[in-house]
Amino acid sequence: MASHRLRVRLEQREAVLRLLDRRRAETGDLSLGRGMEAKILDLELADLASAVAAEESAKRARVAKISPRQMNRQRFKASH
Repeated sequence: MASHRLRVRLEQREAVLRLLDRRRAETGDLSLGRGMEAKILDLELADLASAVAAEESAKRARVAKISPRQMNRQRFKASH
């Protein structure tokens, strides 16, 4: 569900960016829609940074749940 919403959102924003590019080419005004373009890119980069931070936090939480005893058992199994 979330991936569907993400795909739809990215497709919509891509359409806006393509429209801006087309209008820039038509008018010769390279600054046309620059603020909107910057806002879209800022939002997507912030969302990406948030997702990466959440994933890293989840990985740390999983590692923290492993007790030293479990770690020793895993090492023992790996060496034998």
